[in-house]
Amino acid sequence: MNHKELNLIPQQLKLGEITVKEAVNRTGTFLMENYPMFGLHKYDDDFRSDIIVAFLERGEHILELYHPEMGEYLNFLFSYVTTLINSRLKCLAKYSIHQKVTQEEALRMLDEKEIGYQNMNLKSLYSPKIPYSYNKVPAEELRKTLKDISEGHSDKKLLVLALKSSFYITDSQIDKICSLYKIEKKFFYEVIEFCKNSVMHKEFRRMKVQERRNYAYYHHKRYKRLLEKLQEEDESFNNRILISKLKEKEIRYKNKWKNLNKSFEKGLLNLRPTNKTIADLLGICERQVTYCLSCARKEAKKKVNKNTAQHG
Repeated sequence: MNHKELNLIPQQLKLGEITVKEAVNRTGTFLMENYPMFGLHKYDDDFRSDIIVAFLERGEHILELYHPEMGEYLNFLFSYVTTLINSRLKCLAKYSIHQKVTQEEALRMLDEKEIGYQNMNLKSLYSPKIPYSYNKVPAEELRKTLKDISEGHSDKKLLVLALKSSFYITDSQIDKICSLYKIEKKFFYEVIEFCKNSVMHKEFRRMKVQERRNYAYYHHKRYKRLLEKLQEEDESFNNRILISKLKEKEIRYKNKWKNLNKSFEKGLLNLRPTNKTIADLLGICERQVTYCLSCARKEAKKKVNKNTAQHG
């Protein structure tokens, strides 16, 4: 399609020669084929796709805004696409600033908490009931006490599992562990809190990956809806190029979403303390921690197989 054919679209629409959807599709195809004319060559493929999709989603309303006395349809389209670009750039800038402020605020709060712990007068604290308001106990004190407790038990599997699952362990599970190993509940909560603090940096990274997954899912669904809408329409005008481009985007975002989901299922950035952290707390070597976890997995697998055989 050339410039003259593009400028004829509003007149053809007014005369009833084409439908509104056909007008939008033709304009969208022209925009996709001639994107350098609108300054979109300066941006990456994702940015261009966002602009084109934004136009297609609002196309029917945009055509209502055009009046011939304003000038040629191409000039009107150029102005509107420029507005879309500027709006998108502002949104990206706001998002970037929000991310930076959020990160800086998190670091500031962490610094304030550390200062607060250092200046805390433990004698003046109210002794709460469960759930506890944790006091920051020196790591050496935790290690020494937990080492003394663990040395009195030959089977450390459940204790290792509890520490490895510190981010997800429940109050009832903590009660059972404390009862089995004769550990003071308040002290064990402090140990769990220590383990959780050791993986806080992973939590921030996990949140960023989750945002990427959600972003991919949103665009996968967005392109899919738009494709369904285009494919349902009368194909008297050949919009195969437009559909092909959008299909590529839809598949790419769908694959991103699925791959990130699979990564989470396989344990991507699971919030678990390292074997070294657990080994240091219990006063044992990392190999023993690995061995305990391996034995626990084997026992769990045997139990599952046994239950399956009984119900099978």
